[in-house]
Amino acid sequence: MYPYENPLKIPKVEKAVALWTHPDGQVLGSIYLHMGEPDRSSGEDPWSVMNGPEDFLVVRCQEPEELRFYNKASLIRVEYGEAELNLAESGKNLPCRVHLMDGSIIDGAMRKSLPPERSRLYDYMNTDNPRFLKLYVGPASVCLINKSYVGYIMTREDSPDA
Repeated sequence: MYPYENPLKIPKVEKAVALWTHPDGQVLGSIYLHMGEPDRSSGEDPWSVMNGPEDFLVVRCQEPEELRFYNKASLIRVEYGEAELNLAESGKNLPCRVHLMDGSIIDGAMRKSLPPERSRLYDYMNTDNPRFLKLYVGPASVCLINKSYVGYIMTREDSPDA
């Protein structure tokens, strides 16, 4: 027996986000994440949705309340809160400052498990090729940054590996 009421409907949950789009600026709304099945993983997270193969993202906007389909290439960054950061994926903390092409500067830390000989920020930037980088900007805040809008990234002074 299927665990959901309608077996033809894909169960999803809304996740509140703040999007910065080109050229509109900040948009507040929600994106849709697949829910995990009771006997499997916890479901999707915003990073996997933003780096997925689909070119468009479904967003339910707050003002005006409407459904929009944003081209991921036009999204500069996506911010959201996480009640519990996934420490299992955290790996080494790589404090950095990201300078975006629109003049914004975002301080945070990238985290990834890398071999000791390849554990610098530069190595992280060149390890894989996601469309959006994951930057931890607070104890429960994440900023996904479109690599196409990054001017440059530098290590922060509080980084022991700077």
